[in-house]
Amino acid sequence: MNTIHHAKDLAHSALDVLLPRRKALAELRAQWGKPGAKHEPFAGRWFDLASDKAGCVDAKTWSDLEFPRVFVDLDTTATPLGSQALHKQLREYVDDPAELAARHATHVRLRDDPALRERLQLALLPLRDSSHAHVVDALYAEVPEPPARRGLLSLWGLLSLALLAAVVAWSWSAWWWLALLPVNAVILYRYSWRSLREIEALNGCLRMLQVAEALCACTDELPLLQQLRQERPARNEVRRALRVMRACKQAGPPTWIMPWLNIAFLLELIVHAWSMERFHRLRQRLHPTFGLVGGIDAAIALASALAMHPRHCQPELAATPTLEIIEGSHPLLPGGVRNSIRLDGSSALVTGSNMAGKTTFVKMLAINAILGRTAGFCLAARAVLPRLPVMAAIHGEHSVAAGKSHYFAEIEAIRGFLDSETHHGGGLFVLDEPFSGTNTAERIAIAHAVLRALGERSLVLVTTHDVELQAMLGERYALHHFQENPEVDGYFDYRLRSGAATGRNAIRLLARMGFPSGVVHAALACMDRMEQQST
Repeated sequence: MNTIHHAKDLAHSALDVLLPRRKALAELRAQWGKPGAKHEPFAGRWFDLASDKAGCVDAKTWSDLEFPRVFVDLDTTATPLGSQALHKQLREYVDDPAELAARHATHVRLRDDPALRERLQLALLPLRDSSHAHVVDALYAEVPEPPARRGLLSLWGLLSLALLAAVVAWSWSAWWWLALLPVNAVILYRYSWRSLREIEALNGCLRMLQVAEALCACTDELPLLQQLRQERPARNEVRRALRVMRACKQAGPPTWIMPWLNIAFLLELIVHAWSMERFHRLRQRLHPTFGLVGGIDAAIALASALAMHPRHCQPELAATPTLEIIEGSHPLLPGGVRNSIRLDGSSALVTGSNMAGKTTFVKMLAINAILGRTAGFCLAARAVLPRLPVMAAIHGEHSVAAGKSHYFAEIEAIRGFLDSETHHGGGLFVLDEPFSGTNTAERIAIAHAVLRALGERSLVLVTTHDVELQAMLGERYALHHFQENPEVDGYFDYRLRSGAATGRNAIRLLARMGFPSGVVHAALACMDRMEQQST
């Protein structure tokens, strides 16, 4: 029996070697509908180079809402271009409902049509190597100065070729030609610090052009493919400008010979020196193609996300400050408890103990608000979203270098919220236990004043342990709470409850954890006295 299995494994391995596309297709199918596992180090490079940062998810909100982890789960793209397109898409808000609906329709189509999806994935495979992450720099980074002494480099390369021809034709000593090789090696080393990456990126651009044509060969009328076909004249113009380099790549010697030709005649360096100037003049013509090739890959990844999260919906955009999430889930907790909320002109104050679920809940709402306005879907049964940017202050980090304490970093972020409320039309603000770095009396006083100001025109999702704020903000904030359930394993059922928190389950849990009965009764008695004094 083992011999039969071993023979089958050998047969499959042989087929994988002979038919690499077969192996690639098997890998793509195995990954479908599952969380991503790759960590593309340059995923944010296109966003950093090409986005004006207006109307985008800011870096602090991206970090505080754990979007780096969410992004890894969603990033099942086949290429670095796809990772960069996915990252940029998830950082940029879309205010046009028709565009969001079109994105959602594309994801659904790719999810439901495996033949189309796999054909596109196989066409993208030539861009799979991590070196293609630098294509974006060739297209969007600041244009470097052209290599110095291009003419002298060309003359020296011709001299090397002529001397080799003379050695062969007239039987000169080979040492005449071999003496030039150390000089060529020094020249290559001198230019290698900038030329190697540029050559690699330019080769990646040429490969991207080939992949674009392979994608266009698919006759489907997917909108992204239609747009890619419309960019063919621009791609042809760039091809003509780089015809010498294309000839070296397509009709030139095998890859293993190229390093020897570089040392012998500086071939690739000379071709690069003359090609880069032409390329930089025309590179903007390739910007749409770069976005569309990466966008197709990103759309397939988001289609896989829909398969991974069957409970999703296309959101509605509200003209008023309205947020409604019905049976919403957190993307990092696909099997978690689903919760619902509706806020129509009011904000939400959520109280509860640590680990009861309140922070996860507001993160879930904020993440779905961002996904709905970038990817075009929410992980919920129904979603209505405001046309407001999401800004979060979930936690502050102590920075020794900047001299900022947790409290100072937090108030700096919240001051930005107030500026946005005053000057930029407000936002959807997410605060987790604000001003926790100061004493109780001042914390409540500051939180009361700030939350009232933020709630004037914006939607605020705030968590707190300070139940006193419930009475102080109840007229402007819808009150919700999470509570302990001593009858449930793990002590928490993670269910959102409407209204003010009034229970004392946190104290009763002490008895379940084995605390002495005297300590539990003393805590309950102290709580009674505190409530009487407050009254």
